[in-house]
Amino acid sequence: MTGEILHRIESAGIDGIKKADLKKAFGKECDDILENLRQKDKVFIEKKGVAYFVWTRDNYILHLTENDTKFKLMLNMVIGVSHSVARLKEHTQNLREDMERISLQENLPQNVDFENVFNKCISEAGTSIGWTPFSKVREKVCETQNLSKEKFYSLASDLVERHRERYEVSSGGQEGIIIRGMVHGFVRNV
Repeated sequence: MTGEILHRIESAGIDGIKKADLKKAFGKECDDILENLRQKDKVFIEKKGVAYFVWTRDNYILHLTENDTKFKLMLNMVIGVSHSVARLKEHTQNLREDMERISLQENLPQNVDFENVFNKCISEAGTSIGWTPFSKVREKVCETQNLSKEKFYSLASDLVERHRERYEVSSGGQEGIIIRGMVHGFVRNV
């Protein structure tokens, strides 16, 4: 019976249906069902003149939009605010991307310096076959560049990852960069 009542209310459209007409069609049980639907916000009941009218949620909003200028004004303001918020989120995302791009450009000279010192240390400290322990490279680079151990390994990992064709790493050692969960403690120029 609830489904039938809800269907009847929905078919009335934005004009709504008189509560008295629903009582005539469905009897006194209609009041309890309507109250239950109202509590669940599925229907809205409003007094117009001397009669009570019933709408579904969507039809009630359309009814208010067409017949209540204050509601229409507030709805337009809310829609305007939501559009402004969406534009603001988009603008914020664009600013974040611009800031990241600028940050990368500002760090470029530091990264170039790091790369030059890193390459020089590999060449100087390398064995006869070219392998150099990361720990020796780190000591020299951190001393000349004033870097922490964490910053060194972060920059070294990034450098090796970006230029795989120029560097070769080997697993082992006490410290190094982590690749696929393994410590790679030796590096050489290819």
